[in-house]
Parts: sequence; C-alpha cells; structure tokens
Amino acid sequence: MNTRRALVWLISAASGLAAVFAALAIFHTTLDRFSLGNAALVFAGIGGLAFIWLDFLFKTEFLRH
Repeated sequence: MNTRRALVWLISAASGLAAVFAALAIFHTTLDRFSLGNAALVFAGIGGLAFIWLDFLFKTEFLRH
C-alpha cells in the first residue's frame, strides 16, 4: 500500500511538472514571462486531476468515498 501511495504522489507531481513545461512550449514563452503564479496553477490543476484519477486506479483510498 505504501508503494502505491508513493507512486500516486510521484506520478501526479511529475504530470503537473510536465504540464507546466508543455504549457511553456505551447505558448512559446519562458517561466519569467508566463509568471510563477500561472505555472503553480497549471501544476496544481493537472497534478490534482492526476492525483484524483491515480487514487481511484491504484485504490489507495486517499480520497475516501
């Protein structure tokens, strides 16, 4: 169970980070011009969405029914 829970955290954080880099590439901008706040919002949004689905798929029960 602890391994699955660690994987949920790691994969969701990695997907959030990947989404930030993808947004920077799509908009052809830098982190300075995109703003750190916007990058944090993209990271939290995509990472949170990934966390919810990974919790469901791995059955770690972080989010109880």
